[in-house]
Amino acid sequence: MLRQVVGKMTVHSDHAEGEFVIDAIVKTEKFGWVKFKIELSPEPPHDLTGMGPYAQTSAPSDVALDKIEQTPEESDSYDDWKDLHDLIEQVRQECGAPGMAAAIVRGEKIVDKGATGLRRFDKPNRVQISDLWHIGSVTKTFTGTMIGKLLDKEVLQWDMTIGEVLPDIPMNPQYQKITLEQLLGHRAGVPSMPSSGEFVSDFSRDSVRTPAQARAALVQKILGEKPSGVGEYIYSNAGYVVAGFMTERAMKQSWEGLMRSQVFEPLDLKSAGFGWPAASDRRDQPYGHYGAAPELRVQEIGKYELFDIDAFGPAANIHCSIEDLARFAAFYLHVLDGQEDSLKPETVPRFWREGKTEEGKRLYGFFGSGGTFIAMIAVYPDDNLAVVAAVNIGLPAMESFKKMRDAIYHRKSQYKS
Repeated sequence: MLRQVVGKMTVHSDHAEGEFVIDAIVKTEKFGWVKFKIELSPEPPHDLTGMGPYAQTSAPSDVALDKIEQTPEESDSYDDWKDLHDLIEQVRQECGAPGMAAAIVRGEKIVDKGATGLRRFDKPNRVQISDLWHIGSVTKTFTGTMIGKLLDKEVLQWDMTIGEVLPDIPMNPQYQKITLEQLLGHRAGVPSMPSSGEFVSDFSRDSVRTPAQARAALVQKILGEKPSGVGEYIYSNAGYVVAGFMTERAMKQSWEGLMRSQVFEPLDLKSAGFGWPAASDRRDQPYGHYGAAPELRVQEIGKYELFDIDAFGPAANIHCSIEDLARFAAFYLHVLDGQEDSLKPETVPRFWREGKTEEGKRLYGFFGSGGTFIAMIAVYPDDNLAVVAAVNIGLPAMESFKKMRDAIYHRKSQYKS
């Protein structure tokens, strides 16, 4: 999927930032020169925990790599922010996004929120706090929540296999015994995207085909290929599509219907839906953007260049307001404190990856991008704190989001729950 977003890549140079982080300067086909980070878990077996571009940079010359690691417009941290709006504006400007929104949660309350910038870079309409944002792969946490609830109710089983649930789908024999738990934990050996074909950037979907039909065709393509690294952690968009499709079949209800009944409605996420925020019946919403400032291009309604987003629904195709994303984060503060009956805290690490703060406290975080928006959710259950954010640009924002998240965490005492 990464190659579909950035195009062909050539690594110019790289260096280690500690034992488990590698930074590189990479030339990409679609975004020019970018700084690229690869992160591994410090815990054996050192699984891949993050990989992707995080900042635009100028073309390197003959100077040493350490002289181009920090471009003038970037900062190491946001230590001097006055309030959340000021912090959001600093982040928005640093990553070159037209618009941005963020919110802070303590306990069950949204204690601060803000939005700044434009819905599209070439129009004067400003973003509003109620606007919708495409959350990309943060969708996986929603899909995991839906499936996790059904698993905890024992309507579904962790050890149910692809072969059992999808006996009519032709598949590579090695997929027959792959379980739902392996799919949710990115350990099923499923590549992130099919190797080639109609689901990548050269595909223009027939408007007659529904998202459910697109998913069915994608699943057949995925399962017809050979798995690789079964049991190893390999982050996989396609694996979540298979998990969502298995759940559809087992429950005899569409993924969209299950999301509404198990997540959107119980959590009162009234803004949550599927597809891009700006649509033919929603023109007053943020538009996605390709590229990076100053060479941005607007993702116009009905046009998308990277892959068939409808087919990848369970992995990457939910939109919602920043307030509803914050409500979803608040739900997880309750879950991880054992205060939520619908989902067990021990279920969460099976589809969220737990990290640690500098103080050794728990952090559940996720970044998501469909290539024209980026979203972030960070949940600190030991501090009763959560932070969410979104921008309407595909690159670069991840590193800026991490710095913003850390800046808020360091000042958490000023926000009362």
